[in-house]
Amino acid sequence: MMNHYRIALATGAALLCIATPVTAQLPPELAAFDEQVPGDLINDPTRIDWESYGTNYETSGRAAEEIPGGGAARVFDIKAKGANIYDVAANVPLIAQIDSGDRVTVGFYARSVSSERSDGKGVIGVRIQENAAPYGGFGDTNVLIGSEWDWYEVSTLADKRIRRADAIVALQLAGARQQVEIGQAIVVKGSATIVATTEVAATDPQPTLKDPSTIEMPDGLRSAGQLINDPTRRGWGHGGTAGTWQELDVPEIWLQKATSFTTSRVGENRWDLSTAIPITTAVKEGDQMMVAIVARTISAETEDAKGLIYARIQGAFPPFEGFGDKVFKVGDRWQMVKLPFTATRGFGPGDAVAALHFAGAKQNVEIGPVYIFKTN
Repeated sequence: MMNHYRIALATGAALLCIATPVTAQLPPELAAFDEQVPGDLINDPTRIDWESYGTNYETSGRAAEEIPGGGAARVFDIKAKGANIYDVAANVPLIAQIDSGDRVTVGFYARSVSSERSDGKGVIGVRIQENAAPYGGFGDTNVLIGSEWDWYEVSTLADKRIRRADAIVALQLAGARQQVEIGQAIVVKGSATIVATTEVAATDPQPTLKDPSTIEMPDGLRSAGQLINDPTRRGWGHGGTAGTWQELDVPEIWLQKATSFTTSRVGENRWDLSTAIPITTAVKEGDQMMVAIVARTISAETEDAKGLIYARIQGAFPPFEGFGDKVFKVGDRWQMVKLPFTATRGFGPGDAVAALHFAGAKQNVEIGPVYIFKTN
């Protein structure tokens, strides 16, 4: 279940109006908003008058008290599935330049009113890109949207520079015949999460370790130690140019969620397709850690047809210094791999991730829940 923590400064009426252009100096209302979110705010969350385009769709605004994050939403009625998911899209303008290596995180409230998909869920593609030819971009992720209002996040690393005048987040809508509603959207640089980090900061500057008994997991992990990530949140930092990823519902595994990573080629670097799982608390030099990964291989062009995955603990931001580089293989059935680590350096709360790299082979692997423990 996603976190329903709300971030909102604007009223529904303000969200529905056309905002004035944002200058380099944030206006007071956005400066106040910037103080509430982690990283640097790079969009105007008080507006939803986003430019949209495509065919076979209708869009309108809706205001209601039950809509989280400001009481207003855009309604998108997609009459037919497109040949491409981007055949219908809404563009969220950004107010800052994106540089290669920047961590960019997009969050938004949404719900699916109707969908032709067999699971009844809506689908929204999220991409950070140029709003000018050749429309270069990164971070392509398809997000499945449930029928109740919820908060969704996509976090990725920029692999190119996009100047401020052209920078947008494209919310792509033609992946199904569907009607979806999208509420407040927030975009930040320099943080792998928006809601989770803000929620922690609002209650305790040093996040407390989670109690494993409150989270579904294999029985063998119950006594592993202190859980230092939230396995129920999958706002991981996917990125890279060597392949694609897709979020999945998998009822037969713990927490019922997985992400499929497909490398189209062996990368020049093993991290040319990767993900980063946020670690909530501080990491101290000498900490003993264990990362438990539930995974399976769909296909792999390796000698033994097993998926080849690299793992390390590293910083969430450039230059991504870290420790404990490891490699492991997984077969075609769901299995749990336990990787021990000893911290050779420290990180502040929220500044470290468990990174998984997939571009060491041409393959398709699925990663289910990941549990990270401090064991000493």
